[in-house]
Amino acid sequence: MKTKDVFLSALSRRHLLKTGVAAAGVAALATPFIRPSWAAEGPIKIGMVIPFTGSTGAYGPEMEKAAKLAVDTINKNGGLLGGRMIELFIEDSESNPTAGAAATKKLLEVNDVNCIIGYWGSPIAMASKQLLIDAKKVMMISCAANAVTEQEHGGLIWRFQAKSTQWGPVGGKILLQRGHKKISVLSQQNPFIDSMIDPFVAEVQKGGGEIVDNLTYLPEQPSYRAEVEKIFSAEPDAVFIPGLLTDFSSIMKEVYRGGFTSKICSLSIAADANGRFLESVGAEVAEGIDHYQPAPPLKSPVYKKFIKDMGEPEDTVFLFAGNAFDQVWTAALAIEKAGTDESAVWTKSIPEIANPPGALVSDGIEALKMLRAGEKIAYVGAGADCDFDSQGDQLNRHFLHRVIKDGKNEFVQTLS
Repeated sequence: MKTKDVFLSALSRRHLLKTGVAAAGVAALATPFIRPSWAAEGPIKIGMVIPFTGSTGAYGPEMEKAAKLAVDTINKNGGLLGGRMIELFIEDSESNPTAGAAATKKLLEVNDVNCIIGYWGSPIAMASKQLLIDAKKVMMISCAANAVTEQEHGGLIWRFQAKSTQWGPVGGKILLQRGHKKISVLSQQNPFIDSMIDPFVAEVQKGGGEIVDNLTYLPEQPSYRAEVEKIFSAEPDAVFIPGLLTDFSSIMKEVYRGGFTSKICSLSIAADANGRFLESVGAEVAEGIDHYQPAPPLKSPVYKKFIKDMGEPEDTVFLFAGNAFDQVWTAALAIEKAGTDESAVWTKSIPEIANPPGALVSDGIEALKMLRAGEKIAYVGAGADCDFDSQGDQLNRHFLHRVIKDGKNEFVQTLS
């Protein structure tokens, strides 16, 4: 297993930040925080499980970079709880549930972390969540399967992503907007995708469309020819194909070789994956594919500053890096608010620092100053508003819809 142990020195409300408005008087709230005599010594240990290899490995590096950026900023500005540095340990999930659970176990038992963030991929999160619940440690996820937060978890699991059931209707809206009425579904079988299919079907039928066929396939098959021929031979107007990069690439090659002309809608984790889809299949195979994904507020000052701090071009679209950045900052602010790094205690402070009421603040260092001055805050992240419901699911997510034309991804619209 690839291990990266990193020791670093250290809307309703969105529209206000879009104008550049910040909480007034923050500069005057720099009262130093005095660590209580009972506070624990040593670093505050945070773990991270993300993919660097396997079918979802395209997104691990951007999430790692964002998490390091947040930790480094915090540590360079004095750390938390009166001077304790954050120590970040990163493990490769290998895009595999078994490897992800092993990484989780290692972080808990060997590195003694007090929370684990990341968790790109619902199967990995599902395989790991009970380990964190049993250890009474916070889990912050960047995956969508409803099942991760549906069962009782004692307030320990926080989702920095839209739930799967929120993804399905968006795909239906896109295809209906394109004028397609006879629509088929060819979906990968996994808990993340399974949850979005019924809402997708309901949206299509509500809009006057017809589901011609609905077929699931297993990931990592040697061939998808039989499934492709069954679905596309009925000549639907369009086919919704939610899956992951590797299987979607294979499926689209079969579609192209078969000469099928039905339009395609997929997820950006399959039809983009940071450019790897186009690299795999070529522009001709990819032409005209609609794809979408939950996305950060691309035009907000918060996101633009994040991109600049990441050292990337201003038009960069990070689908998951902002989630990782927000996970670190949400944990840090909740720890500071609670006055302890004991997970079972500080997890209760997350709604207090994230949800309204409170002064809107997107700069983490300013947010720490405000907390130390006794002010109430409502943190607004780079990936989303960071508001949560009682089950730990994130609210107010938006979706970015793009289409592939001439070998490039073109913006179409933002959908809620």
